[in-house]
Amino acid sequence: MSIVETNVSLNVHELGVILSALQLLENVDEIHIARDYGSAQALYDKLYSIWQQMDTSQTGLRNDVVPSF
Repeated sequence: MSIVETNVSLNVHELGVILSALQLLENVDEIHIARDYGSAQALYDKLYSIWQQMDTSQTGLRNDVVPSF
């Protein structure tokens, strides 16, 4: 039996990273993703509606966060 759906707990910052990455996709990347997995825009819309319900009061620039790249 294979898993086709799961739940993942994300905080507002982690969800913001995913939303930002989805916004930065080039058209060619969106086409490749859509071909294999479905619409990136639909995923963005779904995640954004969840993000809007979260406490985003602390989502500004944070000096205590070191980028991982």
